[in-house]
Formats: sequence, C-alpha cells, structure tokens
Amino acid sequence: MSAILITVLMFVCLFIVLFLGLPVALGLGGTAALFSLLFAPKILMSAPSAFFSTPWQHIIVTVPLFIFMGNIIRFSGIAKTAYDAAYKLIGHLPGGLAMGTVQVCTIFAAITGITPPATITMGQIAYPSMMRYNYHRGIAIGSIGAGGALGALIPPSIPFIFYGILANESIGALFLGGIVPGLMLAIMYVLYIGIRCKIQPHMGPAIPKDNRFTVKEKLRAVFSIWPFIVLIFLVLGVIWLGVATPSEAAAFGAGGALFINLIYGKLSWKVIKDSLTVTVNLAGMGLWILIGATFFVNVFSALGGQGVITSAVTSMPGGKWGVLIMMMLIIILLGMVMDDWAIIMMTTPLFVPILNEVGIDTLWFGILLVVNIQIAYLTPPFGFVLFWIKSILPKNVNMGDVYRSVFPFIILQLIALILLMIFPQLATWLPTTMITK
Repeated sequence: MSAILITVLMFVCLFIVLFLGLPVALGLGGTAALFSLLFAPKILMSAPSAFFSTPWQHIIVTVPLFIFMGNIIRFSGIAKTAYDAAYKLIGHLPGGLAMGTVQVCTIFAAITGITPPATITMGQIAYPSMMRYNYHRGIAIGSIGAGGALGALIPPSIPFIFYGILANESIGALFLGGIVPGLMLAIMYVLYIGIRCKIQPHMGPAIPKDNRFTVKEKLRAVFSIWPFIVLIFLVLGVIWLGVATPSEAAAFGAGGALFINLIYGKLSWKVIKDSLTVTVNLAGMGLWILIGATFFVNVFSALGGQGVITSAVTSMPGGKWGVLIMMMLIIILLGMVMDDWAIIMMTTPLFVPILNEVGIDTLWFGILLVVNIQIAYLTPPFGFVLFWIKSILPKNVNMGDVYRSVFPFIILQLIALILLMIFPQLATWLPTTMITK
C-alpha cells in the first residue's frame, strides 16, 4: 500500500476514534498500534521507548508544578481579591467590570499557565457581579472566555512547555516571546469592550455613583494584589535574571503560592487536596497524550507519512508564506475538534522538519501556534473554553448565547494572528534581546 494512502487512512482512523469519544492519548496510541500491526509489526518496538523515555525529560516537572501553583491560588479564593481591586479601580467606567475581568484573567494567566483556572474562577466571580449591574450577557461571557484563553499564551504557559520539548526550542525564549502577544491581545480586548460600551452604554453600564470608591480605597485595592506580583516575579523574574531554569522557577512559584496562602490564612487541607487532585488529573492527562503522540509520530514517520506531509505542504504555492498559511489553517481546523495539548503534540513533530526545510524560525512559529490555539479555544463546535464557561453559568444561558458572545473576540484573535505573521518582531524581539540562543 502506498505511503499516501496509509497517511490518509491513519488520519481518518484517528479522527473517527476521537469523534467516538475515545480519550486522545488512547486514540493516538491505539491508531499507531493498529497500523503498526497491519503494515510493519517491528515498529511496535518504538512503543516502550515512547512510554519510558518521554516522562524522564527533566522539563516535564514544570507542568505539574505550574498547574499546582495555579490551583492553589484558585481554590484558596485569593483570586477574588484581584477582581475586587479591578472592581474598585475601573468599575466606574462604561464596561469597567468586563475590562477588569480581562485584566484579572491576564494576571491569572501569568500565574497558572493554563486556561481552566481563570475561566472557571472568573466565571464564578465576575459573571454574577456583571449581571447584578445589568451588563449585557454577550459582553460578560465574551470577556470571561477571551480573558480565560490567555492562560495558554502568557507565561508560564504549559502549551509552550510541550511545544518546546517537541521542537527542541528554548522554554525561556518561548515564555518571553509570549509576553508581547499576550499583552497585545489583552489590550485589544479591553479597547474593544471600552469602545463598544461607550457607544452602546447598555452593554456595560458604569456602576452607580453611590457604589464608587474613594482614592484611599482604590490605593488599598492596588496594594491588595501584591501576592500576584510576587508570584509573577518568582516565576518569570528568576528566569529573566538567569537565577533559575524554568524547572526551578516552577518550584519557586509553587512554594511561593503555598507561602502566600499561609500568610493569608487560606491554606487548608481541603485547598491542598483539591489542588493536588486537579493537578494530578491534568498533568497525568498531558503526560499520556505526550506519550501517545510520540508513539503515533514514530509509527507515522516509519510508514512514510512524514515524507507525504512534507511534500504536500512544501508544494503549496507562495513559498514559505504558503507553507505557513497552510499550517495555520490546519491548526484552526483541528482546533474545532481537538484540545490544545493534542494539537501541539500531534502537529509539532510533523511540522518542525518542514519549518527547518523552508527556513521558518521555530520560535516564531511556536508563538503563532499558541496564538492560533487561542482561536481554537473559542471556536465552535468544540471550543473547550466554551464548555468550561457553560458548565458554571446559570441554566438559562444556552450554548447559542455562549457562541454569539465570543464571536467578536475571535475576530480580534484573528487580527492579532495576522499582525504577528506580518510583523514577526512582535513575537521575537523580547527573547532575542534578552536571551542569546
């Protein structure tokens, strides 16, 4: 059987089992095992290698530590302090509570590295507050969804860690590269909310004058967010200053989160238990997906699939730009049916050889990939942020309401992606300035 037909059948089989609801790790590993047995049983020898070598990469330790750090903050309730500060500082502006939600999600993203904590926590805190002040449902839900999705882009981003492992790219450089695009998206969201609520005041009315706060209260609110500033410095500052590696920074961050909760009197066995439970579940899921993806790519390449993909993509008209645009379109389409970790782990080993062949910087591409995944989070029918939001909203909010709410923010994400493609310096300037590769 030709390599082209095998390639097509492997992807068809993979998508069928994923649509049937099989876990991504089993879908990837099972498809690889089936095609190995059918066409080249000797390739099954790569399974033990994928299983035993993958978990022993030292950078993997950052994943559970960053997830634990974010969950400690989430379950302790300290996140509400940041939202209260935003409420006091800019609640008097049209759309202020929605803008504050995006800002708090941005801070939360710089602590967690994943999307669920910010999305779920802000959905539980910010949505009822905005409804109480007669905000339009679309602005309220959209700001939570778009803000929560920033967790994948703003460092310490878990998707960057997985991409860096698979692409052999510097994790520290990827972290630095995600800062400008992440802040750019956050600013775009805030500007959109502010402008729209100024033009259409009913979308996000300012809080009543009787509920506004004095300058002293606002200054106290600013001071109250010191735990977040400390954590961000512990994680990112020690990397930028060259004091610690990303793995060591993750340990600093996890220890700092525990210490801050201890100072606030929020550290309890329940908080630790809930945080550890979610951490083990998410980290375990990510590790199994990584193992399954490694095995899948090994089998896929051995059966000639890598050569087929490389030939197909490099033959696109437009040279390097044609290749890049095709890859971005593939990721957008995959994002409609797959989660972010699976997309990264399946496409990165396939795309990196092509990137090297056509001369595309893997650092730049990694940042484009994660920005693209932001779109996947909000894109129907299976945008995962949409389901997390729906799970914590009142029952009178249907899925159609959620889809309509995020549409303007998807447009902003596409604009940001195009800007990063046209102006690569937005993504590469900071890492090339601060890190000598």
